[in-house]
Amino acid sequence: MPCEGTYFQVVSYKAISDENDVDFCKRLIIEHGVAAIPISTFYENGKDLRLIRFCFAKDNATLEEAARRLCAI
Repeated sequence: MPCEGTYFQVVSYKAISDENDVDFCKRLIIEHGVAAIPISTFYENGKDLRLIRFCFAKDNATLEEAARRLCAI
């Protein structure tokens, strides 16, 4: 999704997994070493839209390694 004036990128993962966003984020950390924030945690009712948020306020080497790991999914 487009973003301006932020350090976060929201992405949809629904094309690659049917997991809820919390479980998907946990699996990203455990299996791939990449952290993301489930968007449902920002909704009072926990609505799951299959969207997660990455912080890109990192150095280029970290971002490139994260991209490499994510491309392996």
